[in-house]
Amino acid sequence: MAIPDQRRTLEPWQDPEAAPYVRIERVTKKFGDVYAVDDVSLNIYQGEFFSLLGSSGCGKSTLLRLLGGFEQPTLGRIYIDGTDVTDIPPYARPVNMMFQSYALFPHMSVEQNVAFGLKQDRMPRAERAERVGELLALLKVEELRKRKPDQLSGGQRQRVALARSLARHPKLLLLDEPLGALDKRLRENTQFELVNLQERLGITFVTVTHDQEEAMTMSTRIAVMDVGRIMQVDTPTAIYEYPNSRFVARFIGSVNLFEGKVAALDGDQVLVQSRLGRSMRMRCLYPLALGTPVTVAVRPEKIRPCADYREDGVNQLKGVVEDIAYLGDVSIYRVRVGERADPSSRIVEMTLTNIQPRTEQALTWEQEVAMEWAPTSGVVLPE
Repeated sequence: MAIPDQRRTLEPWQDPEAAPYVRIERVTKKFGDVYAVDDVSLNIYQGEFFSLLGSSGCGKSTLLRLLGGFEQPTLGRIYIDGTDVTDIPPYARPVNMMFQSYALFPHMSVEQNVAFGLKQDRMPRAERAERVGELLALLKVEELRKRKPDQLSGGQRQRVALARSLARHPKLLLLDEPLGALDKRLRENTQFELVNLQERLGITFVTVTHDQEEAMTMSTRIAVMDVGRIMQVDTPTAIYEYPNSRFVARFIGSVNLFEGKVAALDGDQVLVQSRLGRSMRMRCLYPLALGTPVTVAVRPEKIRPCADYREDGVNQLKGVVEDIAYLGDVSIYRVRVGERADPSSRIVEMTLTNIQPRTEQALTWEQEVAMEWAPTSGVVLPE
């Protein structure tokens, strides 16, 4: 009997022989003396749902516009499917862009909006009608084909704008805050619909968002940006579990950061003497010298109440519950470690799942609580 091949299939970005579909080489974009994009290099692979994530003004939208040809780089080159498109105008690139405002023509019906680009390309009428029909069915807006944009809800306009963006079968679809105009519940539902649609079509999506949850839900990989530079590129899981800096750790989700110095080394773990006066044993992904200033990063959901607290315990803290945020499925506890008047005291967040009804929860305000976490529940970051 043949033995099945148990080797794990590499993702394209893990395969040194895989050719990137989009290649950005040392691209810089200046507006006067301001660097909107600062020496960015990035590879995106075919079929990815890739997100550019960052706060307002970080350069993510400028980088998207550079990909679309709506801005020209001050320095650097951009390649799509092996072709240098740096100097090619937007209409000649194998790219389409869905704008945050959706930019639907108000005087045209849904059907006419979706067909507009195909008509500009002089596609025969019968073929054009067939493709428009396919897209309206795919995005579940067939019954809206005769309506004008002002007769549509926000979610319906979003679907129509997406259908129009896909009509010309672009090799690359750029989405600028595609869900920003939707309410929370509709946005959550649409995130999964977008991922399913992208997987069915096989088109490479590059989206810009400032919403961390949106990027984590939809993306194969995320590039976290700040002041025109890319701080980290990786899968959502890797960025959340293994941030490479304090900035990324703070930007993605909630995190507790404990400053200290390396006191001892033990294989892939280090012992950190924190400024709180407590020892923390944590995994470390790179070699560090004794005495190196570091930051221990631990997510609030990795911390749990401790039944056997010891004064000389490792990865243990004790404090008083100052605030509680009840969110239904979870509660966030803000615990003050140390005396309030002590400059070294600080707030530690702990997130617990609400398995029991609210009235039966064990922790309450002003209660003393001991907390702990495992050495593998966080990472050590350079200061």
